[in-house]
Amino acid sequence: MQNIKPGLTLLSDALEIAFFEVPVAQHVEERPLTDCYGAVLREDVMAGFSVPSVDNSAMDGYAVRFADLATVDGTMPVVGTSLAGHPYSGTVPEGTAIRIATGAAVPDGADCVIIQENVIADQDEAGIEIAGDVIARTRRHQNIRWAGEDIKKGDVVLRAGMVLRPQDIAIAAGQGRASLKVARPLRVAVFSTGDELAKPGDPLPPGGIYDSNRFAMIGMLRDIGCQVTDLGLLADDFDVLATAIGDAAQNHDVVMTSGGVSVGKADLLKPVVDKLGEITAWKLAIKPGKPLMRGRIGKCLVIGLPGNPVSVLVSGLLYVLPLLRHMMGAERSWSEPVRIPVRAGFDFQRGTGRREWLRARLIQTDDGEFEAVAFSSTSSGMLSSMVWAEGLIEIPENCGKLSKGDQILYLPLRGLQ
Repeated sequence: MQNIKPGLTLLSDALEIAFFEVPVAQHVEERPLTDCYGAVLREDVMAGFSVPSVDNSAMDGYAVRFADLATVDGTMPVVGTSLAGHPYSGTVPEGTAIRIATGAAVPDGADCVIIQENVIADQDEAGIEIAGDVIARTRRHQNIRWAGEDIKKGDVVLRAGMVLRPQDIAIAAGQGRASLKVARPLRVAVFSTGDELAKPGDPLPPGGIYDSNRFAMIGMLRDIGCQVTDLGLLADDFDVLATAIGDAAQNHDVVMTSGGVSVGKADLLKPVVDKLGEITAWKLAIKPGKPLMRGRIGKCLVIGLPGNPVSVLVSGLLYVLPLLRHMMGAERSWSEPVRIPVRAGFDFQRGTGRREWLRARLIQTDDGEFEAVAFSSTSSGMLSSMVWAEGLIEIPENCGKLSKGDQILYLPLRGLQ
């Protein structure tokens, strides 16, 4: 039984609830293929024709009738050529060969291809000699790619809900598609709060810090194709926040901020959203990132991330990005992080009750196995740890102790973005 602290919600439960409560945006647009990389596909793509469209050669060589090989005596005449896009017309005469290029259509009558390295062609390539051992090794249908071997007409080659990768765009292009229906980018307004924050490039006041969280949020959002409006820094003032958030909610799908979601005197985001709309979720059983808020103002989703930079990145990667991909119509499988079982290269002890992610990277040991090593500190204020890290170690809610050599789950950061 998991020992969850009162008032906190499991990340898995929080995502299930959010996926149920937050609707998929209905905005779909048709874009040229070159503008579809990283977009969420909103239509099934069917194959209009088979690939290959005809039987073709997998190698450069000579197309022959397999049955003729048993009677080859001396030179086999070469009576034609089949090139990609320029097939040999007619049927291969018995006892002859056709010079054929990779990807070229296999002529009628031929049922195997002998690669060019395995024959001896005369000077003008009017004939070829095939050694007995080559004939003995040759099989019917050798080096032939069959029509429909890759894709058959009517197959679903791409399914709605995919996040389109270069290979997906390529297969659409291979079916003659010049454009695809994809999700319109979510319009997301982003800002940071905190009177202690300064804008990079401005003088740093005594006791102040430069705002870094906003740049992390913008980067994560752009990585998944969102259209971001940067509202900059907002003061810890109820009226200022209420005006800015209320205005942004009118023409954005999402408003996202860092800071102001805890219970301190200057944490004003919750009361502002309570006044303008409603809070729908707060406080997750995760570390870092516990004070995470989800709410809405009209149809606009409002997400409040914690103020510590590591909390922003971890909760953003594991909660916010899956939720926003859901809003764009992505299937759940495209939001699930990759979890790789590896060995722990360290000892660790902690209190239970929250799922925790340690910043980590993999090293290869002398026995060839990979083990994960953790950053020296678990502080959520150390942004340098996320620069050092290449992944996260996931520690379940009821696990209080790790020993070197234990099997653990490692989440590569690249797979979360």
